[in-house]
Amino acid sequence: MFKHQSEKTLYVARDTVWYDAIHEEIDTHQPEIIVVNGGNNQFFEGGSLVMGKEDIHETHQAAPHAKIIVSYMEAVNHWALSREELKGFIHEKGMSSHVLMTDDGESYSF
Repeated sequence: MFKHQSEKTLYVARDTVWYDAIHEEIDTHQPEIIVVNGGNNQFFEGGSLVMGKEDIHETHQAAPHAKIIVSYMEAVNHWALSREELKGFIHEKGMSSHVLMTDDGESYSF
């Protein structure tokens, strides 16, 4: 969590899936910008290493007014969620104005 009086509060979740501690951090700090690694990357055993589309939806539900930036899409060879699939899901769930997905080399300023 990054806070400064003259900047928006930023939460960088990185390599994680949705779980109670993330919800607690969001509730406690009320970030205006949240960065998550998406792509539902996983190995053959053990489950997801980073957020899949349902995890991203949970993040949005916990912080409906925050901008959520999804990075790490299609970044390594064990991704299971494509940019196109996530774009469709974001649109279907009505999250398009709050969930942003980076293209390779893209950046955002707030």
